[in-house]
Amino acid sequence: MMIKRLISALLVVLLYIPTLGSVSTSTIYAGSTVRAEYSQHDVYINDSRVYLRGFNILNNNYYGLRDIAKAFSGTSSQFNVVWNQQKNAIEILTGQSYNTEDQDDMGYFSNYNAVLSTSKLLINGKPVHIKAYTVNNRNYFQLRDLASKIPFELQYDAKKNNIQLYSVVPDHAYRVKLKGEQSNNHNLESPLFPRWKETVTSYLVNNSDGTISAINAGEKLKIETYNGKFEPISSKTIAYELPIFGGYYSGNTYNYIAFGQTNHEENDNKEVIRIVRYDKNFKRVDSVSIKGGKAYTVIPFDAAAGRMAEQGDTLVFHTSRERYMTEDGLNHQSQLTIMINTNSMTVMNDLGKFQSNHVSHSFDQYVLFDGTSHVLVDHGDAYPRTIALQKGDGTRYDMASMFDIPGATGANATGVSIGGFEISANNYIVALNTIDHSLVKQYTSFELVGLKEDQRDIMLSVLPKNSSDNGTAQHITLAKYVGTKHIASIPKLVKITDDKFMVLWQEFDKTSYQIGDLKYVYVNGNGQIVGSIKTIKHFELSECNPIVAGNNVIWFTNNSRSRMFYRIPVQ
Repeated sequence: MMIKRLISALLVVLLYIPTLGSVSTSTIYAGSTVRAEYSQHDVYINDSRVYLRGFNILNNNYYGLRDIAKAFSGTSSQFNVVWNQQKNAIEILTGQSYNTEDQDDMGYFSNYNAVLSTSKLLINGKPVHIKAYTVNNRNYFQLRDLASKIPFELQYDAKKNNIQLYSVVPDHAYRVKLKGEQSNNHNLESPLFPRWKETVTSYLVNNSDGTISAINAGEKLKIETYNGKFEPISSKTIAYELPIFGGYYSGNTYNYIAFGQTNHEENDNKEVIRIVRYDKNFKRVDSVSIKGGKAYTVIPFDAAAGRMAEQGDTLVFHTSRERYMTEDGLNHQSQLTIMINTNSMTVMNDLGKFQSNHVSHSFDQYVLFDGTSHVLVDHGDAYPRTIALQKGDGTRYDMASMFDIPGATGANATGVSIGGFEISANNYIVALNTIDHSLVKQYTSFELVGLKEDQRDIMLSVLPKNSSDNGTAQHITLAKYVGTKHIASIPKLVKITDDKFMVLWQEFDKTSYQIGDLKYVYVNGNGQIVGSIKTIKHFELSECNPIVAGNNVIWFTNNSRSRMFYRIPVQ
C-alpha cells in the first residue's frame, strides 16, 4: 500500500507558463520551502477545455502529468506514465496510450508548501534532468522541456489568460487557426448512432482555380477559402434569409442555399422554404419560394440531411418535412423532393401530401443524376421500411430496396445508417453500417431490444443499373465489427472515377469510446475490394464529406478555435 501511494504521489508534472516578474529558482535550495497556490488559468487541449489540477509557484503554473496524459490520449501526442521501479523513477513513454490509474485526491486548500524535488524522470528510458517541486508529497516538473520531447505544442494567451496545448500535427494533415470560435464538426455520429440524420452543416468545395473552400453553417454561413497549401486567402459570411438552414450545394455555375421556417399555424400562405441562388463569388442572384399550402409543411428539413444535385437546367433538392396534421391528429414526417427549373427559378413538380416517391419516415436523403433522370436514396422506417432507391423524373419512379430493415413499421430504431451514395459506370452503390439483426428481439422507436452492444459492420449495397423495378441489391461486407473490441463509425463513400471509389470509417474503443484509427479501402465500380484495408493513425473523420482535389482525398475537422485538414494521396 505504501509503495502504491508513493508511485501515485510521484506521477505529477509541471506546465511552465512564463509571466512578467517571474522569480528565479536559482536561489532555491533543497529543503527550502516556497508557497504554492492553485492556478487560476483555463486550460485547453486541442481547443477543448479540460480540467487540470494546477499550482502557481514563483509566478509559474504547474499541472498534473496524468491529467495531461489523459487529455492527450488518442492523439498524435499521446503518452503513458508509469513508475519504473527498477530505476526508481517516473517514466514517460511517448506514443503509447494512457493507462488510467486511481490516485488519491489532494483536496482543495488555498495554499500549499512546495520544495525542490530530487525525483528522477525518464523519457523512453533515458534520464532527463529537469528542476522540480514537491507539493504535498507529489512531484511537479517543468514542461517547457517536455513539450519538445513528448512532443506537443504549448501556447499562452495572455489576453484571455488561458493555456493552449495542441497535439503534434500528423503527416499529411494541416492545422489552421480560426478567427473567433465555432462549433465542432467531429464525427459525432459515432459511436452513438442516431436514429435519424440532421442537416449537414460542413462542406468542402474544390474550386476551378486550384483553391478549396470550407463552408460552415452556424449563426451565419461562413465561407473560408484556402490555397493548395491550406493557407487561408479569403473569408466571407452570409446571413440567413430565414431562420433555419436547410442545405448548401455548389453547382457548375451557381451556388445554392436552402433556408426555412416553421409553420405550426398551418398557414397556407406562409413561406416555409426559400432556395437562394448565388454566383460563384456568393453574390445573390435570385431565389424560389415555397409556401406552406403547396408543401403541406409545418417543419421544414425535419430529420433531414438535405442534399442537392443538378443536371442542365434542373436542380433537385431532396430533403424532408413534417406535414400538416392529418385525421389522426398527428403531424407525420416524410421526404420532400423539390425540382426546380433554374432558368425560371420555379418549382416543376407537385409537393403535395404524398409525392409519387413518397417515403415515410425518411431519416436520411441522397440525390444524384444518372443521365437526365435523378436517383433518390432514403432511409425509410415505415413506408417502405428499407433503404429505398428510386429513379425517375418527378412524376414516375422505379423503386428498389438496397437493404430491407426488419422490425415493426414505424419503429424509429433500425440498426442501420447510411454513409454515402454514388454511381459507377454500371451500378448504384450505397455505403452503410448495420447491426447483426438476428440479435434483436424487438425494434421500437427508441431502442433495439435484446441488442447488448450497438456494433455495426461496414457494408456496401450494390444495385446494377439495368435492374428492373424492385431489383435485388448485392450486399458486400467490407469490415466486420460485431463481436469485436471496436465500434466502427458510419462510413464515408468518395467517388474517384467511375470504376474507383474510397470507403472510409473511424474506429472507436468499444469500452471507453476513445477515438481510434482511421480505416479506408478502395473498391471498384462493382463494390469489390481492391487491395487491402489501410490504417492511418490520428486522422479524424467529421461531418464534412471528403472530396477529391489534386489527386488527393481531403476533408476538414473543426475544433472550436482551429481547423484540421486531412489529405490521403490517391493511389
